[in-house]
Amino acid sequence: MKMNAIITAVVIAVGITAHSTSASEQINTQINPVHFEANIDWLDFTLPNVQIRYFSKEQVSVWQHVDVELVKQISYNVARLLYKEAHKAPQLPQLEIILEDMEGVAFKEGDFTGAKIHISAQYLNKYQQSHSSQALYNELVGVLYHEIAHAYQLDDHNYKEIGPVIEGIADVVRMKGGYVNLSNRQKGGNYDSGYKTTAFFLHWLETNHHPDLLVELNAQLDPFDDKKWSWAHFSTSMKLNLDAAWRNYQNTL
Repeated sequence: MKMNAIITAVVIAVGITAHSTSASEQINTQINPVHFEANIDWLDFTLPNVQIRYFSKEQVSVWQHVDVELVKQISYNVARLLYKEAHKAPQLPQLEIILEDMEGVAFKEGDFTGAKIHISAQYLNKYQQSHSSQALYNELVGVLYHEIAHAYQLDDHNYKEIGPVIEGIADVVRMKGGYVNLSNRQKGGNYDSGYKTTAFFLHWLETNHHPDLLVELNAQLDPFDDKKWSWAHFSTSMKLNLDAAWRNYQNTL
């Protein structure tokens, strides 16, 4: 029996240890563990060179806990959530995390040759007005999961037309990382509404009907496979009536 056939039966949990915090308020900065089957091929997976930059006039209390170790751990978790085989996952040479003064929440620029993630200091400080520092830190980690997912996922080079599913995939990654509360699911919308509405549906499909759906769906968005992705293509490939599946999912809420 081959060695990797033996170790795939072992489940590992990936997380990072806590950092020190101020005496006034202790924050648990140990990120939620993500469980994977052990696979020796992932031991050689190259993580990006990480740079963290601060371009904001505003102070964000939890930004001190964003370090290279955290970003690399999230990057590893994201790659493993999106790709079953290590050789198929992009190996980003450079990943830059930037806190700056801007509207919105965050965005990613760049591609597999190097990416930058911009995070809004204003958003984080507004979030803290109605949440604890612990909740703020968890939100920041969740935002990092979502944006780093954009740095690693495939997108069919067609965000304009299929943006909702791309955003939905990124939120599934965030969800499987442990930074989306499933109790926030609500009735309404549609499977192609994007972000968490789409993500909750995709996660429900994966949990109840199609194991490895996230990996398979991401693979369908390969821009070099000469296939233009669509919900109809997804429905056919999964042997799934999307309208019926959506109604069934809604009935569970």
